[in-house]
Amino acid sequence: MNQRYSKILFLVVVIFVIFKFFQFFTLTDEPYLPEPDNAIERVRVEVYYEALCPDSKYFIIYQLLTVFEEFQNHIILDLIPYGKAETLVVDGKLQFHCQHGETECYANKIHACVIDHVNNPVKQLKYIACMIKDNMIPDVAGEKCGQEQGIDFKPISQCAKGDKGTQFLKFFGEKTHSLNPPVRFIPTILLNGSQTVVPQSTVLKDFLKAICSVLKFKPKLCGYKENNLSLFL
Repeated sequence: MNQRYSKILFLVVVIFVIFKFFQFFTLTDEPYLPEPDNAIERVRVEVYYEALCPDSKYFIIYQLLTVFEEFQNHIILDLIPYGKAETLVVDGKLQFHCQHGETECYANKIHACVIDHVNNPVKQLKYIACMIKDNMIPDVAGEKCGQEQGIDFKPISQCAKGDKGTQFLKFFGEKTHSLNPPVRFIPTILLNGSQTVVPQSTVLKDFLKAICSVLKFKPKLCGYKENNLSLFL
C-alpha cells in the first residue's frame, strides 16, 4: 500500500510541476479569440518619459520598440517627452526646469520636434529610441539618428531651437500635469487612457504581456494556452 501511495503522490507532484510550467510560459490567462476579418483592434499607448531618464531609456529600447515593431497594427502610439519637468514663466518668457538639467530640456524639445516632424510611427519611434541611447549631446544624437532613418535633422533642429519647440514642450507639460493620478514614476505608461488597467510594474517589465492582456481579440503573436499545450500533445 505504501508503494502505491508513493506512486500516486509522485504523479500528483508531476502534474503540479507541469501545470506550473504551462502557467509560467503563458503570456495571458485569457483564451485566444481570433480577430474579426473586417476590423483591427488597437490599444492606445501613451508613454510619458524623459530624454535622459535611464528607466525611460530601458523601456523604450528593450520593451516598447521590440513589441511595437511586431504589433504596430495593434498599437496607436503617443510619445510625451516631459516627465517630472516644470514649466515656468520668467519675465514673460517660457522656461523649463527638467529633472536631469538643461541638457534634458533641450533633448526633450528635440524629441518633441521629431514627434511633430516624423509622421511614420515606426520611423518616429526608431528615431527616438536611437537618440535615447545617448542624449548627452542632443544635436549630435539628433543628426546621427536622422541619418540612420533617412530624415533631415535640420528642420528638427530649427524647431527645437525656436519658439515651436518651446510650445511643443509646453503642450506636453500640460498633458503630463493633467494626468490623474499625477505622475509618480518615469516612465508612466497609459493603456487606453488608464494607468491601472494593467499594473505599471507589468507594463514596464513585460510590455508584450500588458498589450496582450488588454486586447480582446488576441493576435497569434500573443500566444495562448491551447497553442502551448499542443506543443506537448
